Amino acid sequence: MKRRLPRLHLLWIVSIFCFHCPRSYAVSWFPFGPDGGSARAFAADPSDHTHLYLGAANGCIYQSHDGGRKWQRLARIGNRDDLVIDNILVDPEDPKHLVVGTWALADLHHPDGGLYISNDGGATWFDQAEMRGQSILALALAPSDPKIMVAGSMEGVFRSADSGAHWQRISPEGSTEIHEVESLAVDPTDPDVIYAGTWHLPWKTTDGGKSWTSIKQGIIEDSDVFSIIVDPKQPNVVYLSACSGIYKSEDGGAKFTGGVGANKAQGIPSTARRTRVLMQDPHNLDTVFAGTTEGLYRTFDAGKYWVQTTGSDVIVNDVYIDPADPRHVLLATDRSGVLASDDGGDSFLPSNTGFFARRVCEPYRRA
Repeated sequence: MKRRLPRLHLLWIVSIFCFHCPRSYAVSWFPFGPDGGSARAFAADPSDHTHLYLGAANGCIYQSHDGGRKWQRLARIGNRDDLVIDNILVDPEDPKHLVVGTWALADLHHPDGGLYISNDGGATWFDQAEMRGQSILALALAPSDPKIMVAGSMEGVFRSADSGAHWQRISPEGSTEIHEVESLAVDPTDPDVIYAGTWHLPWKTTDGGKSWTSIKQGIIEDSDVFSIIVDPKQPNVVYLSACSGIYKSEDGGAKFTGGVGANKAQGIPSTARRTRVLMQDPHNLDTVFAGTTEGLYRTFDAGKYWVQTTGSDVIVNDVYIDPADPRHVLLATDRSGVLASDDGGDSFLPSNTGFFARRVCEPYRRA
């Protein structure tokens, strides 16, 4: 038996077409669910841990005022639907000042994107002229001086000393090594110490970019470096994720252990080497989450042993740990949108009310 729509429902649909589509070529499309889609990056308001921002793969930023349980669309960046928002910075000194990095990498030979700034909490945005057209793959804030920001793009590393208003390149012009910068981290005590992960190994500067050193000892050659984090209490402890596994250094990057082979981080299978994000629990720094293309992993012992906490079908792009309640953990995922846990990451449920970012074709990116 054919299922019939209620008459009022049919009249409602017809009215939409009558009033909004007077001509066949003037159709306006609007989102109509289901909730979910590709969620890419979180950021939290430092003055209100329940106020979160979420970047999507369709050029939109969403916000939540209840810790990620419900979402509402805040803005579409650049009035485009092909910008992927992988990085959001919230100024600790002025939470209404937001900086967003975007990329549109449909063609590796013609990268596109930019850096966008809002001074009113995301209501309005403008693109930063010096970074216009750049594919921004990474953004980081200096914990000891939030006016200092660094950005990684297909062309290299850039630095701002005035909260993103102006930028200058700090990696060598035309470098054949420091480009395609996928990840960045700044030392928590010294803003001149910067780590940069590229699609072919990591680099470090201790003088704000005047000189750079390759920090590849212990890392398999030609490893794409997806994420770098520096321990806020012990800056010599550095975690790094690459296509060849998860690595750890206890001497500021002079030497790394981990990855594949005999020193491989225990518990991470070789098929889940693409770890897109690493995140430490701010309450217990020995607890680290690793979001991979085959699920979420967690360690309680600073990386000696890892355990998978989700199914291998979950592709994790970002992890948020509530600074007021570390049991509350959010995942930004491909296709499944936002997943939420209230037991420290042991179990997750969808948390996509108000968030819809589904696309017919997912954006390309070297994964």
